[in-house]
Amino acid sequence: MKWRGKLLIVAIILGILMIPAFFILQTFGVFQKEKVLSDYALAVDVNGKPYAPWPLINSFAAMDKSGDHRQLYYRVDMSDINYLFQLPYQEFDITPDDENPYLAGKVDFHRLETTYVKSEMKYSNAKDYKTSLHFYNKEEQEIYTYEPTGKGDGNLVKSIIHQGMTRSHNGGSEPARDPYLNITALFHDKLNVDVNLTVDEEHKIVWIRMNKVEAR
Repeated sequence: MKWRGKLLIVAIILGILMIPAFFILQTFGVFQKEKVLSDYALAVDVNGKPYAPWPLINSFAAMDKSGDHRQLYYRVDMSDINYLFQLPYQEFDITPDDENPYLAGKVDFHRLETTYVKSEMKYSNAKDYKTSLHFYNKEEQEIYTYEPTGKGDGNLVKSIIHQGMTRSHNGGSEPARDPYLNITALFHDKLNVDVNLTVDEEHKIVWIRMNKVEAR
């Protein structure tokens, strides 16, 4: 067999092997520009110190993998996204503690006075309905609406794979993909708030910094 024929056979074999490899890499989110922050601790910057923002959850947050100004994303369909809206309005106190030596303490969110995220069910008949998510500012003015589909909307919501996670579906498994709201873009465009992230790889912390609304 001539060497060209051998090269063709090798190329065909490699092509066949690359198909499952592609799907495996896709499961780990290799081809997307964002990553879920399950490998990091979230921290809110308060006067230059990091505080844990519970009940915000790291596995529901995501960021760009690289770039000088990484975007912050959060699961759009999670109720605790309300707490992110409380940060720029400074609706929280802090409790210093030394439980975690890498954090200065915890954020204690105030009782929610403004509901920043509301769901609305629109019935087409007695059985069927669609749900919309409405987002508001402090003045209770609507700033964004999302029709939950489990996917991105081509605007502020992106479909992001949770790297390494799969879910059962129709007797098989598929990458864990969820809709995430671009907090950085929404806050900048609708609340006049800058959201900046700093990644501390050594201590596995992602710092969240937000400008005060009153300062703009």
